[in-house]
Amino acid sequence: MTQSFIADSLIASYLATNYQIGAGADTISVQIDRYSQPLQKLLAVTQHSCAAIVSAYNPQSQRINDKENSAQHEQLKNLLQLRAYPFIESQNVDQLNQWPDEKSFFILGLDLNTARSLGQQFNQNAIVWIADDAIPHLMVLR
Repeated sequence: MTQSFIADSLIASYLATNYQIGAGADTISVQIDRYSQPLQKLLAVTQHSCAAIVSAYNPQSQRINDKENSAQHEQLKNLLQLRAYPFIESQNVDQLNQWPDEKSFFILGLDLNTARSLGQQFNQNAIVWIADDAIPHLMVLR
């Protein structure tokens, strides 16, 4: 494993986050390195073998104001729409309560290299990537 420039406490926060795909009664809640049967069903129903969760909030884990976060989120959404990636609005909820909830996107069919590139484009420290085994993995980008 390559060395990361991200503090262990921040990695712990990412690992403790509850990644919520969608909203309302249909929300699928996933955690890093834990199999999710509802996620497996979603991948099967949508006929995708992989997916990623990417946020544009708080680049490099530097907190910015709500207006800037919203603008970054909309920029990411516009890019996803432009590239015709199927996505579901999502939210990342830190169970350690060290970070406010962050909006994100669950992007279907996004291969690992493209997901990494997208996260780097929005200056993120990490993304979540899911293969066909429906186990979300934290992918550190720095």
